[in-house]
Order: sequence, then C-alpha cells, then structure tokens
Amino acid sequence: MTRRRALRTALGAAILGAMALALAGDAHRPPAPATPASTAPAPPLEVEFAGCSAVHAVHAGPACALPGDRTLRLWVKAPLDARVVIAVDATVAADAPLAALDGALVQGGVLARVPVPDGARAVSVTAERDGARASFRLPLLPPLEAPPLKDAEALRRNGKLDEASSALDALASAPDPAVQALAVGKRARVDLARGRIPEAIAGFEASIRAHRAAGRVSDELLDRFALSYTLLYNGRRFAEARAALGALGPLEAIHPEGRALKPYYEALLSSESGDLRAALRQLDASAAGAERLGLGDHRLHVLQMRADLLQTLGRPLEAQALLREVKALLPASSAPCEQASLLNDVGWNALHVAWASGGSSGPPAGVRAPLARADAGSSAPLADAEAPLSAALALYRGPCPRPAEQANVLTNLALAKLEAGQTGAARALLDEARRTDPRPDARVAMYWIEIEGRIALRSGSPASALRIYDRLSQLAEASELPEGRYRAALGRGRALEALGRLDAAIAAYEGAEAVRGDLSLLVPLGQGRGGYLGRFEESARLEVDLLLRRDPRRALRAARRSRALALAALRWIDGIEALGGEERARWEGALAAYRDARAAFDEEGRDDWRLSSDELQAARVTRASRGRSIRALLDEALFLARRGEPVLAELADAPALAEGELMLVLHPIRDGWAGFAVSRGGVVARRLPALDLSSPATELAAGLLAPFAAPLRAATRLRVAAHGALDRIDFHALPWDGAPLVAHMPVTYGLDLPERGARPADAAGATRSAGAADGTQPVDAAGAPRAALVVADPRRDLPAARREADAVARALEGWGLRVERLSGGLATHRAVAGALEQPGIELFHYAGHGFFGGLDGWDSGLALAGGSELAVGDILALRRAPARVVLSGCDTARTEAAQASPGARGLGLGLAQALLVAGARSVIAATRPVDDALAERVMAALYAGEQQDPGAQLREATLAALRADPSCDWASFRALVP
Repeated sequence: MTRRRALRTALGAAILGAMALALAGDAHRPPAPATPASTAPAPPLEVEFAGCSAVHAVHAGPACALPGDRTLRLWVKAPLDARVVIAVDATVAADAPLAALDGALVQGGVLARVPVPDGARAVSVTAERDGARASFRLPLLPPLEAPPLKDAEALRRNGKLDEASSALDALASAPDPAVQALAVGKRARVDLARGRIPEAIAGFEASIRAHRAAGRVSDELLDRFALSYTLLYNGRRFAEARAALGALGPLEAIHPEGRALKPYYEALLSSESGDLRAALRQLDASAAGAERLGLGDHRLHVLQMRADLLQTLGRPLEAQALLREVKALLPASSAPCEQASLLNDVGWNALHVAWASGGSSGPPAGVRAPLARADAGSSAPLADAEAPLSAALALYRGPCPRPAEQANVLTNLALAKLEAGQTGAARALLDEARRTDPRPDARVAMYWIEIEGRIALRSGSPASALRIYDRLSQLAEASELPEGRYRAALGRGRALEALGRLDAAIAAYEGAEAVRGDLSLLVPLGQGRGGYLGRFEESARLEVDLLLRRDPRRALRAARRSRALALAALRWIDGIEALGGEERARWEGALAAYRDARAAFDEEGRDDWRLSSDELQAARVTRASRGRSIRALLDEALFLARRGEPVLAELADAPALAEGELMLVLHPIRDGWAGFAVSRGGVVARRLPALDLSSPATELAAGLLAPFAAPLRAATRLRVAAHGALDRIDFHALPWDGAPLVAHMPVTYGLDLPERGARPADAAGATRSAGAADGTQPVDAAGAPRAALVVADPRRDLPAARREADAVARALEGWGLRVERLSGGLATHRAVAGALEQPGIELFHYAGHGFFGGLDGWDSGLALAGGSELAVGDILALRRAPARVVLSGCDTARTEAAQASPGARGLGLGLAQALLVAGARSVIAATRPVDDALAERVMAALYAGEQQDPGAQLREATLAALRADPSCDWASFRALVP
C-alpha cells in the first residue's frame, strides 16, 4: 500500500494565484507612449503567478507576500503576436511578442521568472495588439519575518517532534496573530505525526478560523488540505473531508493555488472511495496547474499518486517508470519523511511487478504457491521489494517517527514475506504493525485481515479463514472499499471450497463476479479497463474451474459472462431507455457535448498547415489537453447510460446458434484452460492444459481442436469465442484433417455480447438481393432506401484502395443498393460520421489506413481526410451502426488482449469490436498489417461470389488468396460477429 504523502509546508511553499483580465487599460500599468484610440477588442490575456511566501485577500483581490529569494514566476498566455510587457512598478522587466518572451513554453503560454527588488509595490503584465490592451496587476506585500517559526518547521520536517513541539508552544504567545495561527497549524501537524488525531483535527480547525480572520488565504487553504487528509486517512470520514475542501469555494477565485492543489486532494478522496474515473481526471487537472507554475515538489506528489493508480489499474511497469522519474528528481537533501514515502512507494510497486510476473496483478486472496525467486544472477522481484521497504522502515523508526506510515511499511513487508512463503515472518511483521498503529486506516486494516486469511488458509484452517473473510466483508461494506468487497467474496469462496462446501463456494465466486461487474464501470475509457478487470479475474477462473467439475453448462455461462464483461459495459444504447428524465437529459447533453467538441476539434486541425512552427507547437499542446477533455465527455455519457445496471445479468443462458453451427468457448482456469464446444444439441466440456502460444500450428491444433474432434466434424460452421491471449490465435488457419480449418467450414469470431433488439434503422439487415421486381429501389424495414457507404483512400496514397473501392461500388450497385461514395478529400470526419448514421445505410466498406494504439485500443482509428480520423470513441458514440461492415485496412480487428500486452486480459477493444458494440451485426477486418495489393485481391473476391453470410463470404475470398499465393498472409482477415 501507499499512503498519500500529501501534506505540504505552509511556510515557504510555492503559492500561486491567477487573474484573467481583458481590460482596455489599467491605471497601474507602467507609463507608455500615447496611442490613438482603438476600436479593436482587447487581446485575451491570462496570467498566473507563483513563488509568493503567502497570499492575502485584499479589497481588490489577491496580494502576494514576497518570497525570500525575491523572485516570482509568471505564466502568461496571450496571442503569440501580441506585445507583452512585464513590469515591476515602473521598471520594465520584459518587452517582446509572447512568442519571443524569455521563458519556457508551457500549455500555450510562457513561464517567466521575474526578480522583484525590495520595496516594490506591484507587478503588472500588459498585452497589446492592434492598439488595444489587456492588463493584469498584482499588489506586493513584505514577507512575514518569523525566524523561530522557520526553525520549528525545520525541526518538524526532520522528525525532531519533541523539539519542534516545544518551539511551537513558545510561539503560542507571540505578539503577531499571524505567527500564532501558523504555529497552531504546525502544532497540528506534529500531533498528526504522533498519531494524536483528535488533537490534530482540533488544531487545524482553530488555525483555519484564525487564517480566515486575518485574510491569509494561502495558509487557510494549506490547513484545509491537511484537515481533509487527516479526516480521510484516519477514520475514512469522507463527508467531513469533502466538506473541508468544499468550503474553499470563494477562496479559489482570489487564490488559484486552490485550483492547482485542490484536485490532488479530491483525487485522494476519489481514489479511496474507488472512483478511479474521477481520480485520474482530478490528477490531470492538478498536474496541469503544477506544470504551468513550475511547482516541482507538487508535481512529484502527483507523479507518485498516479503511479499508485496505475498499479491499481494493473499497469505496474508504467508505475515503475514514474517512480524512477520521481527518484531521479527528488533532491538528495529532501526531508527523511519524503525519502521514506518514496521508498515505500518503490517497494510497493516492486511487489506489484512481482505479482504481475507471477500471473497476478495484485495480492491474491487465499492459498497460492509462493512466487519463485529468480535464478542467481537475475533480478529477484521480491528482493527488489524488500530492500526499499526495509530502508523506509529504518527512516520511520528513526528520523521520521510516523506510526501510521511505519505500520503501512510493516504491512507491505508482511505481504512480501508471505509471497516468499515465509509465513512466520509475515505473522511477526503483522503483529508489529498492529502494535505500532492501534487505530489504522481502513485500507491498511483490510490488508491486515487479508494477510490473516491467507495465513489461515495456508496453515490448513479454512474454518478460521472463513470467519476472517466475513470480518473483511463487514469492514469493506462499512468503509466504502470496493476492492475489499471483492477480496472478501473471493476469500470466502476459497475457504468454503477448502471446507468442501462447494455450492456455497460457487455462490461466493458469483458474488465476487458481481462486484467485478460494478468495478468495470469505475475505470474511464482509455486508461486500462482491461488490465484493471484482469486484476480481478481470479474469481472467474476459480468459478469456471469448480463448475467444470460439477455443472458444465453453468461453467459455460460463467466463462461467457466473464469474457464479455468489459465490452458489455460499453453498450449505452441498451441503457438509455431505463434512464429517468433528469438522467436522460444529462446523458443527451454529455453525448451532444462530445459530438460538438469532436467536430470542432477536427475542424481546428484543418488549418494547421497555415501556422508557423511556434504556432503549430502551441496549438498541438493546447489540442492535446482538449483531446483528453473530449474523451472525458464521452466517458461521462457512457457512464450515465450504464450506471446502476447489472452488467453480468444480461447474457442469455445459451448462445443463439444456427443449425449446424458450433461455438468454441475458451476461458482460463486454475491451471490451463476450460474449453466448451456448444451446439444446438448440447455442450461438450474439456479441461485443456496450459499452452505455449508460440508453439507450431500443429501443436496448437492438437491442444485446441483435437479435444473437440467429434463436434467439429459434425459442424457446418464454427464461431470462436477465445479469451485473452488465445484471441491472437488464427483458429481458421490451424491445420485440421490435412487442410486449414477454414477449408472445411466458415469460421467467425464472436464477442458473445448480450442479445439486443434490432434498431429501427437496421432491422432489415443487409442481403445480396437484387432490386425489386417492379424496378423500384428496395427499402429497409423503416422505409428508408437501402444503401451502402464506401469510403476510399482518404489520405490519397493507396492507389489499390481506390481501385478496390471502384470494384466494390459496382458490385453493391449490382445487388440493388444505392452507393454513397466518399473518396480522398471528401472523406472528412464530419461527412463519414454523418453518413454512417443515415437511415438505410446497411453496409459500410472502408478502404484505407487503419491503425491501432493506446490503452484499451482507445487511440485506434480509421484515417480520414485532412489529418482527421474516425476513432474508437466516435464509433461508440454512433446512434446507429450499419448492419454489415468491411474494414479493408491494417490492424482494424487488432486488440490489446490479442497482442498479449502486459496486464491485458479478457476481451479487447479495437475498431471492429467497437462497431459490433455500437450495433453492427458483422465486421470483416484485419488483425494485423496487410499489404495493399493483398487487400485489393481479397476484397475483389469477397464481393464476387454469391454468398450472403459474411463468414462464408470471407472463407471463399481467403481460400482464393491462398490458392493464388500460398506465401501471402491470407489469414490476416477475420469475420467478427456480436
């Protein structure tokens, strides 16, 4: 575990403020030559400042008390061609266009350092363009001179709590009320370090009142942050912690450090309550403020917390890289508590890396073999964890005496020892942690109970373990710990299974899976939802494994449910009808906001070629931030549509299969895989051994197909539903009875999504029927003319794609479809997205560049004209999707799971999968890069035959390509179905 190292010193902290004024003039602006009156609007001007020793509230807004080094930092944003003047009183410190201003380019503005002499009264910034001006003015105040306060703070930060306490007590009677208030706040921090929580809370409340009376805005904010932190991590008093932050409201307008720091503390609250979506968004906001103002210390805090969230999401290697960055940036002279906190984070991360290398992404509940240590001469993951944790423990036992943090490190060491199989050492460390902190935070207590339960199971005491996990369940419910609810259910299942109470064990595993369904909604899109759900996949493995011995049909249902979990949560169209009036209005507003912002985003990029290099760089920085905001809009819309729905309850008991169709479902279990061959006649279940997926195709066929030889030979078509890494196996190309499997029957790949009713616009589906007998144009069930959309070569660099589109259009017109073509520069984002939603468009053919990228495949897209793209988010936001889709482009069916990415489990999301989630009935697409000429040949054959079924259609086309050139990558295309 990590404990958020969130508190910052009130004295000497970087204090920032901001004003964004657009005034025609300012009486406090340095004198300038007279200019004719201008009717031009004042240029936009934003200014933020940092480096004050304190910020005061005065009648006109904020005032800055000078820092000890007499240097302020100003972040200035204005048009790049505006003349910017920075002055201290009447002395000009800088005078240049913004693009030439001395300083670092940050978020479209410039971060400049301004020396301020003693006695200065104000700093001002003026932006002028076309004779019109906008101005900003910041009054300056002398700093508070209180050397004893600085000395007491230095003692506290170095862990000398008794000496610091004595020094602060002496300041309680200081003649200056401001010094008294600061001393009270620092004394509260000493109480917090000693574990005297009621005294710390009372002290912060008293200092906050005193700061408010004195108008010391910055100090009130810092103590409110400390109070919120204390309430959160000492009793999980969420409502009170939020109230402490909520009271900042009016202060933020005059002291925008609250806008930079407050999201960090809000992220702590969100993370502890399990709202990872909000926590990540809040961290982004806090990091942006730190970057603009050069708040290096705070940026390190944000990086450490982001690393912890990445671990929660099942991304420990990314977290490791962030912590290495923090370690490189942390000054060697940093306080012992800062060093101890980082060492604990590094050790906790090393544990996560070790768990991931052992096939888990978090502390498992119950019995499991200890992680093997690496051979001599190679990295030992558990040793990598124990060394920094031991170093952190030494600091907490010595120069940084903080009982809560010390107990946290002891708990992490206990987990490391338990993983190494050293049960006795783990028990001793757990006992010491309990003695060190008798009143632990609920999350720490959760791990204590978890360790107890695992020791009990490992010691052969399942009845005791069951009672322990019942306690964990009660704690998790009372303390709002979603992960604790999952671990309690999983641990109960293991204990019950060990007791031989198998029906109760199955029910417990099902309960854990229900919690996993709830957890699936907590992670925002593009942040590693697959890896996060993979951390909690153990319940599905154990449930399927146990049911495989008792009830194969229930085992099949559990495997299907687990496999479809991540994508089922994205099907917003099925959830909107259940929304109430207010919630539906919010959903519609969020979706409309996404669409409008997405369209504007693409339009902005069309004129990038006109910009200078400096302007282009500034535009790209701004647009990257806006892109994240646009993604958040869609995520909010999807979350609103799915909120409160039981994701796991949607799948039908049995898949809908055609006559002669066989469905092959594969899901991981304790050791190896569970395989199910499903037909209308019944279910054949097999326990399959673990497989090396890099083995030759003949060995893969022996392990995956041979156990189902009889049902395969009786089938006339096959649908494959493979979980996780198995999804990258080309089942249709595996050898079977002397030829590729697809030579014997059509093969499709199913997502096994929940059944849904047909949308009005695509209820008819697409067929290859010719025009109506009376010569009129055929229509769909909604009365709209049946049509196809063909998009070809939007980037104008694939001649074969243009020829392919010509042939496809002719074939579709021969089937009686009206064809709408968007080629080259006409294939803009607005045109393509709009055409896809038109009633009657029942087939979409794309011939161009596809690309895969990003966590969860979120950065994947189809290249469009003008540098734009049809992204996964755009597809998920479609109000309707064509029934049939063909994506003749690279990586259009690729997924993260299929590429065996670290931490990626379950069912992945790519372009083809997004279209199926959006409502398509079939998608033909490529799982990897394809040659332009090969794609043209396959597509020509695809539309040349008389087959109406996409699987049969692709079968004929790929076999033709194989016969023409056995060395080509004929197996790269797949037919996917819901």
